[in-house]
Amino acid sequence: MRTAKSPRRATALGLLAMAIWSTTVGASRVVMERLGSFPGAAVVLVCGGLVLIAATTVRYRGLGWIGKLSVAHIAVTGPLFILYMVAMYGAVGLAQTRVEAIAAGLANYLWPTMILVFAIVFLRARPRGLPLALGSALAVSGIALAASTNVGGVRELAAVFRAPSVSLGLGLVAGVAWGLYSVLVRVHRQSVPSGAVGLFLLAAGAIMAALGGTALGGFGWEGVRFDARTALVVVYMACLPTSLAYWLWDLAMRDGDVPTLGALSNGIPIVAAGFAMAVLGVAWRWELVGGAVLVSLGAVVARGAFRRADRGS
Repeated sequence: MRTAKSPRRATALGLLAMAIWSTTVGASRVVMERLGSFPGAAVVLVCGGLVLIAATTVRYRGLGWIGKLSVAHIAVTGPLFILYMVAMYGAVGLAQTRVEAIAAGLANYLWPTMILVFAIVFLRARPRGLPLALGSALAVSGIALAASTNVGGVRELAAVFRAPSVSLGLGLVAGVAWGLYSVLVRVHRQSVPSGAVGLFLLAAGAIMAALGGTALGGFGWEGVRFDARTALVVVYMACLPTSLAYWLWDLAMRDGDVPTLGALSNGIPIVAAGFAMAVLGVAWRWELVGGAVLVSLGAVVARGAFRRADRGS
């Protein structure tokens, strides 16, 4: 079995995964606009799962890796991974506009702060309470600011809470689920992470495929039409953000520095928002950029709680 070998290398792999993920919102929205919300997500997830399972089978020279899977890992982290995928793709696909899709993507990026929060419970980290609370508040404020683009701007910010968006709500669920998953894969280790993630992706894809036949699925499976550009984006999503990146992240969470990865991830919201606006042709909105900066700043401040605690121990 190939592992990350050292905490430093594992942390670097986690950073690479995050860089790849910064393209997810923009690229996945392109696929779902062309194939439908849930059918598009199902195609990406199933293809990504098949890529990982095929790669794992080749690396282990057969299907013997299935018998090496940790049942505890699958039982505890599998449902969280599947919940994250369904919520995240649902958030992007069900958004009524491209601007709302970007805002929902920023809601998903609550997960760097949630990693730090869950590290207290499951990894026995001992941060200082005030910086952690302040960082969490900044991150949530950033999400709310980005969400204001969906109700006419910051002057109508209160409307975000009076009539919450389903898309934004799913983004928040995704952020919490991924933060918890990322910590628990360190507690419940998996000897074959690529195979486990491949199976999780297939399960999530099956759920999305089933939802694709409902009224929520956009124009349904009968309306799915592939062209060359869509196929290229699907291949990219399947091979990089939806398969390789999740395998690298599992290695990073298992062997790397979890609090540091939580801190390094603080730049992703800004990069992801910028990439999505460029790919989707969305004009730069100060609420989106400001929200991304607040989410990132919140992660930095929250990470400071752990650094101060480390110095004092």
